[in-house]
Amino acid sequence: MQPQDEHLTEIVDAILRYLDSHPDATDTVEGIAKWWLPNGWCADSRSVQLALTRMEAQGLVHRRINADRHVLYSR
Repeated sequence: MQPQDEHLTEIVDAILRYLDSHPDATDTVEGIAKWWLPNGWCADSRSVQLALTRMEAQGLVHRRINADRHVLYSR
């Protein structure tokens, strides 16, 4: 496994833990990077987007666009 793959797996795991604790949570990529990951983590929006894309392909999160054209992710 490549280091980036391991990093993405860590982000996926952190997002899943957050969703287990907050099953109704919905947010943008930027919000997820800022609020859903553990304090002290340094994950850029691109890495979070890659993790969410992987999770969406696996059916772990759903993506929708709201009336303001923001892309939101939720369980």
